[in-house]
Amino acid sequence: MPDIWVYVFGGVIIAILVLVIGYTLFSNAINFSQRQEALNQFSTLTSDINTVCLQEIGNSITKKFTFPFQVRVVYATDDTLNPLPKVLDEIKNQQASLGKNICIQFKDESYLRCYPEPPKTLPCNIVMPYLGVLPEQEDIFITINKILGRGPIKEYTLLINKTARNEVTVRAI
Repeated sequence: MPDIWVYVFGGVIIAILVLVIGYTLFSNAINFSQRQEALNQFSTLTSDINTVCLQEIGNSITKKFTFPFQVRVVYATDDTLNPLPKVLDEIKNQQASLGKNICIQFKDESYLRCYPEPPKTLPCNIVMPYLGVLPEQEDIFITINKILGRGPIKEYTLLINKTARNEVTVRAI
């Protein structure tokens, strides 16, 4: 009789262990997929900015960009070595950033991923707002997206415009 309880108890432990491992693998796969999508969106944004930079004054592109919850900030800078300590106010107020590199930082990383890779720079100065995904308590749209089943994402419609010979302005519209 005790042998049956050992098998039942062992089976329950193995089932829980398999469930935990499966959940962890599934969670990691979703996290990796969202991070890859954020990097794809960042690559598209930098490519569009570079394209407008190489065109004539007055040319522009309007596109929608979607960043998942893992993105802390996307901004223009000349200081590619030091990430910003806090950016919640800059993102909320859409303060302008200025520089010849465009950088992205994820919430779980302490370094920047910049385009072009330093020491290279873009041929134009970029003026753009700080873009990022605020915590749910700070941004009602993230909560709405979660309720609608899209996940905690932030959508930006950006107007990328060449305003001067060596300046590109990015505006959220």
